[in-house]
Amino acid sequence: MSKRVISLLFVLVFFISSIGQAYASSIYNISKLNNNGIMIESAKYGSNMRVMVEKGGEKYYYNLNNPKEKIPTQLGSGSYLVKILQNTSGNSYRVVEKSTLNISETTMDVYLSSSQPVYWEGKDKLLDLANSLTKGLNTDKEKIEEVYKYVISNIKYDYNKINNISTDYVPNVEAIIDSKTGICYDYAALFAGILRSQGIHTKLVKGYKIGLDVYHAWNEVYLDGTWVTIDTTFDAALGDLQMIEVASEYKKVREY
Repeated sequence: MSKRVISLLFVLVFFISSIGQAYASSIYNISKLNNNGIMIESAKYGSNMRVMVEKGGEKYYYNLNNPKEKIPTQLGSGSYLVKILQNTSGNSYRVVEKSTLNISETTMDVYLSSSQPVYWEGKDKLLDLANSLTKGLNTDKEKIEEVYKYVISNIKYDYNKINNISTDYVPNVEAIIDSKTGICYDYAALFAGILRSQGIHTKLVKGYKIGLDVYHAWNEVYLDGTWVTIDTTFDAALGDLQMIEVASEYKKVREY
């Protein structure tokens, strides 16, 4: 990812003025979908809308691009403060709705969920591809290796896209499959979506890698009782088939 993407999609330094409920409650509905997700239903959404999720001092920002958005509860059990933000000018946002939800218990299944930024449920092209790649394979390791080989061999890095990405960008796994191109965010979302559809716990991770001076995205996959680091973007560029990376070479900032 470029440094422009860092400022727009990662840092997201909002100057938020809390003005209470600017819209009637019928406009926005924030609810606990289950202990692994939060559902936001909205009649007002688009590139000027954001969602902030805060728990224990950690803040995550999401886009509100659709009338229904599912947000993961990867921060664990406890009290989640959810705010819907509307852009007023520049990097300034105001709070138009907020709610506090108590998540009583979370499990690893949050990393199987179809939620932003890894939407996979109902994506027929992804499901067909996933089933085709894993047909006849019995172990998670075999499935992970086959999906890994597909991604690094078929998806090409899109340098034009990284220079023209919008601030509200969320990977569309089916568009990635069609174009066979993407940025690191796309590689990681596609890899996670395919594996999650097969019941394999997979994280999409953002942060930094030794040797790269830009914000980056990769995956962690639960294999044989431990989380392993896999970087399909980096390996596709190098033609490297080692699959499992040295975790200490990566600095995690966000995980989904």
